Amino acid sequence: AGKRLIETITKQLERVDYFSSAENISPNVALHEIRKTFKRLRALLKFYSDFPDEFSPDFAKQIKFFGRALTHMRETYVNIQIFERISASGNLVPERKIRAAREKLNEKNREVIEQGFLAAEGYLPIQKFVISLSEQMENMGMEIPSQHQFANHLQQSYNQAFAIYQFLTVQSDPELVHELRKKMKQLYYQSDFIRYIHPRFFKLKTWQLNNITEHLGEDHDMFIFLTDLQSGNYGFSDDELEIIENKIQHLRELNRMKLFPKLKQFFADAPEVFKQKTDTIFKIPVV
Repeated sequence: AGKRLIETITKQLERVDYFSSAENISPNVALHEIRKTFKRLRALLKFYSDFPDEFSPDFAKQIKFFGRALTHMRETYVNIQIFERISASGNLVPERKIRAAREKLNEKNREVIEQGFLAAEGYLPIQKFVISLSEQMENMGMEIPSQHQFANHLQQSYNQAFAIYQFLTVQSDPELVHELRKKMKQLYYQSDFIRYIHPRFFKLKTWQLNNITEHLGEDHDMFIFLTDLQSGNYGFSDDELEIIENKIQHLRELNRMKLFPKLKQFFADAPEVFKQKTDTIFKIPVV
C-alpha cells in the first residue's frame, strides 16, 4: 500500500498536468477533472501528515487554494446543467424567458472561464505547482506510512464525518450538509485507494460513499443554483421565480429523502466499532 500510494500520488499529479495543458478538451471539463484530482490528492496526502519533512503541509494548503479558485468557475457550469434539467421538465415559464436566462447563464460561464482561467493564465500556477511537487518527490527518500498510520487516518476521517452526521436532520442548513460532503468525500478517496487491502469491507464502503456523496453534491449544487437564481439577474418575474424555486425545493426534498436512509445505513457503526474493524483489518494490536 505504501509503494502504491507513491505511485497513485504521482499519477494524480500527471492528471493535473495533462488537464491543465490539454488544448483539445473543453475548459469546463478540464476544470472539473483538475478539481476532482486535487481533492483526491489532498485526501491521499493526509496519509503523509505524520511526515512533514516529506510533504510539507503547505502543499495541502496550496491544493486547497487552487480548489477554491476553481470552484466558482465550476459552479457556473453546473448551474447551466441544473437549469436545463429544470426547464426541460415542463412549461414552467414562457419559452422566450427560458432562452434569455439560458443565454445569460452561458455568458456568465464563458466570462468566468475567460477572465479567471484563460486570459489570466490561471492554469500556469497549477502547472508550476505540479512540476515543483513532482520534482520534490523524485528527490526525497519517501517514507512509507505504517499500517497503524493508514488505519489511524481512515478512522479520523470517519470520526469527523460521523460527528457532523450526529447533528444532521432532513431540514439541516445546506452549509452543514456540504461540510458533511467534504468529510465523506475525503473518506471516499482514502477508502477507494485502500479498498484492495480488504475488498469485502472497503469496496462496499467505497460504493456507499460514492453513492452518498453524489446525493450530497446534488443538494449543494441545487442550493448554489437557487442562490444564483435569487440574485434577480435572469429576467424572471416574482411569480416565475417562485415557480422555479418550488420546483428546485421539491427536487431537494426528494433527494434528501433518498439520502438519509443511506446515511443511516453507512453510519450504523459507531466510531469505536469502525476502529475495531479497521484495526483488525490492518492487524493493529489491541492495547
